[in-house]
Amino acid sequence: MDAGAIIAEARTRAGLTQQQLADRSGTSQPAIARLESGRASPTFTTVERVVAAAGFALRIDLLPTAAPDPVVERYKRDVDRSLLRANLRKSVDERLRSLVELQDFGHELRRAVRAGKKGRP
Repeated sequence: MDAGAIIAEARTRAGLTQQQLADRSGTSQPAIARLESGRASPTFTTVERVVAAAGFALRIDLLPTAAPDPVVERYKRDVDRSLLRANLRKSVDERLRSLVELQDFGHELRRAVRAGKKGRP
């Protein structure tokens, strides 16, 4: 969430107009509009002051992130997302039929490999 969204959320949750928040924070309504729209890049102190004027305290926390799993990252690179999307557009019955067809094909392939090893055409 960016600074403008934080300010806008604080203002709307407080039930204030931009003018009311501007009056409370000692700035102008156009300045509040610029902050909320992202056309301004406020300092942390400015965001904290404006949010406080709306009746809220700003809290920042550091949260540890999980180390990326190399197997998952490799999987993500190799996934054909268009194929996944196409499959998800199918009904459950169509997906199950496709699975059964794939299993049947696997069985036929195994039989062909065994027959080939025995020298049978």
